[in-house]
Order: sequence, then C-alpha cells, then structure tokens
Amino acid sequence: MASFFLKPSSNSLVSPLIMENNDKPIATTTDNNFVNPIILPVINLSHQPEVLVFNVDDIKTLRNDYNILGVLMGTLQHYPQQNIFLSVPLKLIIWEVIWLLQYNKAILVDELTYREAKLKLLKGNIKNNNYQGNLITTPNSDNDYNLELAKHHQLRIHNYITNYLQDSSMSINKFITYYKYYSYLQNKGYFINPGIKFGGDLVIYPGDPLRYHSYSIVRFEFFDIHDIVVGGRLATSVKKNLVIMGYDKETDKVHQELNDEALCDLFDESVPLTFSIEWAGFG
Repeated sequence: MASFFLKPSSNSLVSPLIMENNDKPIATTTDNNFVNPIILPVINLSHQPEVLVFNVDDIKTLRNDYNILGVLMGTLQHYPQQNIFLSVPLKLIIWEVIWLLQYNKAILVDELTYREAKLKLLKGNIKNNNYQGNLITTPNSDNDYNLELAKHHQLRIHNYITNYLQDSSMSINKFITYYKYYSYLQNKGYFINPGIKFGGDLVIYPGDPLRYHSYSIVRFEFFDIHDIVVGGRLATSVKKNLVIMGYDKETDKVHQELNDEALCDLFDESVPLTFSIEWAGFG
C-alpha cells in the first residue's frame, strides 16, 4: 500500500538541492531611493486590469535581476506553430506586480491617460525619421516611456487591487494570505510560474526555467485530506512533489475592505509553514 510523507520545513523549502542553487534572497528590505523603476502599464484599469510589458529591456531586467518570469502572449510571425516560443507583450500575474511595487522595483502607470497626455505633448511638433515625400509614418506603440510624465499618471496600488478584486470571487483576507505565500517563495530566490496545468497554484524552479526543471507544485488551499492525497499522487506522477503552505495560528482579522490596515497586513513579512508531500512507491 502506498504512503506519503509530510516534511515540515519552516526555514528551508522542499529540498536542500533547491537551496544550494539559490543566491541570496532577491529582496528583504524596501529601498526608497530607486532611480529608474520599471514602468508597468496597466491596460483597462476599470475592468480586469492587466499589466502588459512591451519593452524588451524591461523584460530582461525582470527575468535576470528579479526572477520575474511572467507569461509571453505575443505571436512570432515566422513560426508556423505558436505553442512553444512566444513574443511580447509579457503579461504579469497580480502577485508579481504587487511584489515589484512592494520592493520599489517598478511603478504602475495608467496606459490610457499616459498615452493621451503624451499625444498632447507631441501635437504640433511631429518629428519623423521615416519621412518620404508626403508620407509620414508613426509607430503603433511607444516603448520608450517618459519617466517624468509617467509618474504624473502613476496608479496607487490600492486602486489596482480594488479593481482587480471587483472581477474576482476571492475575499480580501484570502487575497492577502495568497500574496504572502507568493512573496515568501519569491524572496527565497525561486523562479515562479502559474501552476494551473499541473493542478496547482504555482510551479517553482530552483533557477531559470530555460536551464532547470521544476520539481515542486505549490497549492495554496486544500479542503480535506482527500485533496492532499490526490495532489500528492498527481505531483509524483509528473516527477514533482507537492508543497502546501499555511500558518500555525489562524488570524482573527477580517478585512471587509482594502483600507490602510489591510495593506499593512498585505505587506507583513510573516513566515508561513511549508510542507512537501511525496508519494512513496508510486510514479
């Protein structure tokens, strides 16, 4: 009969091998003296706000410096199949966005109002290097942001999260807890991807996914022991283990709205308990 093991690990996670491949945590303190933050354009703030990054240099910085992967969504016109390698823009999940804002690595910008303001500045002063005869061409998009202008159209994190939660069934308390789980893993130096195709919330890598294989599926929530057993067997069948997270004490705080107290709770760096589950004699 098969069995599974629970391995409590409050300081290190899942496997010593992962920790051996890690450098120092990406961010442990908040730096207020950042000069050139990455600009995160928010598309359609009023309904399901999404952050799409088009600037290739910013995408490189996110991946190489902050271990932020995102999901490429664009097409490559010379590739007949669009199921492996994709192009810009890079879509960031909300946990990645909040983490970048918490540690002052980026700023949120309302893309619509920014573009309207920049268009007004350019009116009457059109400069184009591609001028030929009576033809003037202008690019469809502008990846070179005017930082000073962008700061005038900067969005508050409160507005971004509030608009996100309007189209979500997730409670504020659950949202806060899930972000803390993500932030804990991110600060450990892992590369993190969405884990829906493996039946989890996240998939973590000990290094860049182009070089390393993922062997941990993270689940934020379980309803009963049956879910844990099924999750452990599923993870083992794809050569991974299952990581579950939680706190040893239930919080008595119930946030009905995203106020200042809720934001303070969101950025509280409390350390969760982590357990890895491996199914013995299976897979």
